[in-house]
Amino acid sequence: MIDDLDLTELRKSRRIGYYFRYPLHRDSFHDLKIKQRLYGHYTAKPLYGHFTPDGLVDKSAGFNGDVAVLFVPLEARAPDDVELFISHTIPKDIILSTGKRNWRKINAIAVESITKRLEER
Repeated sequence: MIDDLDLTELRKSRRIGYYFRYPLHRDSFHDLKIKQRLYGHYTAKPLYGHFTPDGLVDKSAGFNGDVAVLFVPLEARAPDDVELFISHTIPKDIILSTGKRNWRKINAIAVESITKRLEER
């Protein structure tokens, strides 16, 4: 469960820290409920598609449609129990007309991706 994980340690995992470079907090995660059943917790973020020549993220290039999804199943006790995967959508769906991130769409993509993955098990 999310409350049993050391989120600072989780982010130290290279596979997770690569995409989630900022500190993770309990309130960064949402409950994943399917048909009123809690399956775990997730967080997601849109990704930029380009890097500067120095290897830094080039925010001026905009989002590329990829969404990093971090899923913590209820039974998770260690960073290795957490799933990380990349989903994709149309880049314009990630941004609202105001220029802000479309968190409703980003989170919907995350839930859809996790649900699909759970159904494959």
